[in-house]
Amino acid sequence: MARSEDILTDKAPAPTSGYSQALRRGDLVMTSGYLGTAPDGSGLVGGGFAAEARQALDNIQAVLEQAGCAMTDVIRVNVSLTDINRFAEMDAIYCEYFSEPFPTRNTIGVRELWGGAQVGFDVWAVVDADGS
Repeated sequence: MARSEDILTDKAPAPTSGYSQALRRGDLVMTSGYLGTAPDGSGLVGGGFAAEARQALDNIQAVLEQAGCAMTDVIRVNVSLTDINRFAEMDAIYCEYFSEPFPTRNTIGVRELWGGAQVGFDVWAVVDADGS
């Protein structure tokens, strides 16, 4: 049976409970959900919605790089918004990080996110089994 490889980088917030930053099994990498939390664990970044969204995506990018892949390897994105009316704003920022062919995506409105965050992302990516 294939074993999962735990992915860990200090360029993204460290896990503080029972989860991994990401897991890699074969050519599939799945990240945990990321908010606009500073990599040093000091909490949400200041600057509002746009800053949070960019930091969350920067966190994901750092974890993917540690796993041997890039944003261009992402095939699925899940987005959680505490205000679904911010969809267009999220989408504009999202398009700074992803390009055609865009990954598949699910965006949901949620009541709340940890620490008062406004937006969260998690992704699935595919990388060559040899890490290239």
